[in-house]
Amino acid sequence: MRYGVFSDVHGNYEALKAVLSFYRRNGVENFICCGDIVGYGPQPLECAEALRGLGALTAVMGNHDAALVGKMDLKWFNVNAAWAINFAREQLTGQAMDFVARLPERAETAEFTVVHGSPRKPLTEYMLSEIQFADNVKLFSTSPCFIGHSHMPLFFRKGEQGIPAADFLKPAVKVSAANAPVMLNPGSVGQPRDGDPRAACGVYDSEKKSFEMYRVFYNIEATQKLMAELKMPPLLADRLSFGF
Repeated sequence: MRYGVFSDVHGNYEALKAVLSFYRRNGVENFICCGDIVGYGPQPLECAEALRGLGALTAVMGNHDAALVGKMDLKWFNVNAAWAINFAREQLTGQAMDFVARLPERAETAEFTVVHGSPRKPLTEYMLSEIQFADNVKLFSTSPCFIGHSHMPLFFRKGEQGIPAADFLKPAVKVSAANAPVMLNPGSVGQPRDGDPRAACGVYDSEKKSFEMYRVFYNIEATQKLMAELKMPPLLADRLSFGF
């Protein structure tokens, strides 16, 4: 089965629309979302409703989602992030809010595991190093483990002689997940931070045990224009142009 794997939508509906359109064009009908539907972006309601409408979706809660529904204190977020979370609270309706509130912190199937941050700390840990991978590797039983949170497209796996290895995921390069355990981060749909402003996403083939990274162009200017009209913090809009 082929899965569209994505994370950190962050209220950027223009980016999400482009990614979902990319999946439709390529016949992908099953989806994995690694959390943070809301936060930073101008259309959290539209993003939540779009994901709520996906039939075959496995999704988990991110830290911004948790703050939205009162499961995390806003003191852990910077001023701009807290502003966007309060904005999202004003936008989401009952059904959309209920959808986000019901997301689990961890999802595990026979084919994969999904968390936002890490198996050890699903909402808060940024997985960025081989040492962290070594500490987390025994905390999930179904590989690959899909993660988000850092907004960085990365993979972690055991290398030669069992030594942990990590590297960036490059577009159109397939990564084998056959030799478990493996952790994969598809990057961010709505706010990339690896210097590439295009929306990031991936496709996982559970039969071939392979993951392929993609970048998708979207209308950044339309998102920024809407953010300006809503008088959102300027930094949140400006950074979209540069992917940082």
